[in-house]
Order: sequence, then C-alpha cells, then structure tokens
Amino acid sequence: MNRNPRAKGRGIWRPRRARADRGAHVADRLDTTAIVIDGDAHDLVRDLQVSALQEGVLLQTFDTATEPAQIVILAIEGDGRSSLLKINTLLRSAPETVTPDALRIAVIRSGRARIAPAKLQRLLASEILFQITVALAPVTAGARDRSIRQRLVLGSLDAAGFNVLRVG
Repeated sequence: MNRNPRAKGRGIWRPRRARADRGAHVADRLDTTAIVIDGDAHDLVRDLQVSALQEGVLLQTFDTATEPAQIVILAIEGDGRSSLLKINTLLRSAPETVTPDALRIAVIRSGRARIAPAKLQRLLASEILFQITVALAPVTAGARDRSIRQRLVLGSLDAAGFNVLRVG
C-alpha cells in the first residue's frame, strides 16, 4: 500500500493539467478583453505595456481607451503618501473607461524597487498574471493555491519593494 500523501489520486496532489487548463481559460479570455495599464510610475507602466503588447494583449491607457476596460492595472509610486488614495484618484479620473465590475490590480513600487534588476520585473508580470488567473478562472478545488515557485516570486517581489494588490 502506498502511504505517500502526494501519490496520484490521494491527499493534496493537484495535477499540472488542472493548472494548465486554468491558464488556457484565462489566456483565451485575455485575448478578447480590453486592458488598461496606466499609473504614475511611468517607466514601470512602459515596461508592463511592452510586455503585454509582446503577448498580443488588447492594450489601452486611460487617455486612449476606445471601449470600457474589464481589467485595469495601475503602477503607482509609493512615495510616502497614501498609495490607496492615489489608486482611487486614478480610477475616479476616468470612470467611463472602466466597467463597474472591472478587475483592478495595483502595483505599488517603493523607493528600493527602482534599483531592482529587470528579472524582478519579469517576476512582477508573473504575479500580475496569477492575480488575474485567480480572479477570472472558474473556482475549483485548489484554484487559489500558490505553488512553491509562486510563493518564492511573491517573497522576492516583497523584498525588492513591489506590492501587488487586487483592489476590485
């Protein structure tokens, strides 16, 4: 008898296929969803926009929005003032460009994050995609669990001065 709790069909084992299926569902939805990437951390906004465009995402800013966005990603400089106040101000500045039930994700960058290497910014894209996946994927058993790799990514981002919040 196999007493390994991670053996297939027992315990907390989650096959990779289930995670891949969730990822494919979200990727299909992102291909047709209008996304706004904006904020006051201009270089971070530019980097996120370039990454999204390389993936073929329908991308807009608050100024260039042609249809209401269903996903909003805000890159905010954490400069000692209330970051949540900044997020709220940005979202209220263009209410017609965001649907009422839009997913809102904020990336708050502190001062120490300005010297973070480019690799950490790629990890940032991974965490943003995880937040989108959790919010948009159908809820199944274990859908909201992080893998060990995702936990390490989150810890690395936190140590480097990046905070990722889902605010709506």
